[in-house]
Amino acid sequence: MRLAALPLTLLTACSLLALACNDDGAADAGSGSADTTGDGDGDGDPSESGETNSTGDGDGDGDGDPGDGDGDGDGDGDGDPSTGDGDGDEGGCQPNPEVCEPDLVCDVISGECVDPDAPCSLAGEPVACGNFDCGPGSVCNDQGACIPVAPCSTVTCEGDQCWGDACVCDRPIPCNTASEADLNGPFATDIFDLEFADDCTAWMVTLRSGTDYVRRMTTDATLTQWDGVANLNMGEVKVLKALNPQYPAAPLVGDIQSPAGPPMTDGGDMLGEVAITYTCCPTCGCFVDPPQGVARLIEGAMVPLPIVLPGMPTQGVNGPFGNNAGDAGPMGLTWGDDLRLYVGNSQANGNFDTADLDMQTQEFLTMFDSRVTAAAPLTSVHLLIALDTGELLRFNTALNEATPVMDFEVGVTTLSHDSFSGLVYASLSDLSIVAVDPFSAEVTDFGVMPALGRVTVSPDGKLWWVPAKLVIGNMPLSTWDLPASF
Repeated sequence: MRLAALPLTLLTACSLLALACNDDGAADAGSGSADTTGDGDGDGDPSESGETNSTGDGDGDGDGDPGDGDGDGDGDGDGDPSTGDGDGDEGGCQPNPEVCEPDLVCDVISGECVDPDAPCSLAGEPVACGNFDCGPGSVCNDQGACIPVAPCSTVTCEGDQCWGDACVCDRPIPCNTASEADLNGPFATDIFDLEFADDCTAWMVTLRSGTDYVRRMTTDATLTQWDGVANLNMGEVKVLKALNPQYPAAPLVGDIQSPAGPPMTDGGDMLGEVAITYTCCPTCGCFVDPPQGVARLIEGAMVPLPIVLPGMPTQGVNGPFGNNAGDAGPMGLTWGDDLRLYVGNSQANGNFDTADLDMQTQEFLTMFDSRVTAAAPLTSVHLLIALDTGELLRFNTALNEATPVMDFEVGVTTLSHDSFSGLVYASLSDLSIVAVDPFSAEVTDFGVMPALGRVTVSPDGKLWWVPAKLVIGNMPLSTWDLPASF
């Protein structure tokens, strides 16, 4: 069992989008609320699903009074903990996980008491959140409500107990990227950052002398290129993506909705939007007004990469790349689940701003103690932010408050969120790659980069290494396979 937002145990052996793993009368993870009582037959009748207060042992013997299930008419149930919910209650062990025997845990996917290493199970201790307790698959929004976190995409609450719903057991593979050979062709010339959209389209930015470029490669290896503004450098590229498992794609309650068609780049409210940073070190001679900032891609426009958040020249002293051009200007670009762009160092080292593309407004949020180097979205209100000291902070966009997570004591070149596991993969200036649980602060070693660069997660279950070619020279992109299940 690994610790995540809560201690997690989630393994394969269930359907891809699991609402419940067993037909034992446990509550259906995707259902609504009801006060239905059990019928004593243990057949998992859909009318008994949802947030229920029903009784009955669900053992299929039909030997008890309706709603009782144990045959003694007392409504208590006599279920065997080793076979399911631990107390015979047809609603399973939720919302009362303490009914499980000491050597068992309450699985929120099936609603049963299971072994800690049971396949397709998600378990852990709840975390207090105002008047509620946020169980596995959910985290506190720091304002008294439980919100979903990968691998779950909704939350169910009964009384003061909440837990994740619509959780996946196996990594969704909705698409495949272009081949490694194709992506290592002209697409990767002078590459400095790489990001994949939910449809496996690859996006990159260059960092080079002269005009920089944004390039796109679709899954069939079709390459498109856009020129940047004048001789401004580029630093990062970020695509608006879903934060929770999205296969099969479906609208989410209280979350971004998956678009009906292919990703678009001409609006402020669609998955697939692309943004980049324009950068320039103060001594690099970039004479443009505004001199740098954040741009969005608008295909077909006369100016396809207009600046939407202007910035001033800033320079890192102890940056993770050890390079004036690589450690300059705005860094830590990310999309929030609120459809806003967030970025650090746009006006001064350590400042953190946001841009609302629909309202065309820019807002200062906070000032950190040192320069921002990377950021990634986590939930509908949380971002993970890295500072050049190696510190990681969990930032709440609704409250403008930062919570320390941990300190690597080395520079962070990238943070890449895995929408399946909820982990964030961090690439460090000492070349190590680690997987970070941003809510428990558990860190697991993952691998070592061939040389200085960045990493990024692709929807087909790979972690890509992206060489910082301006710094290390011409090396090829490479990949590692990510875990296919828990």
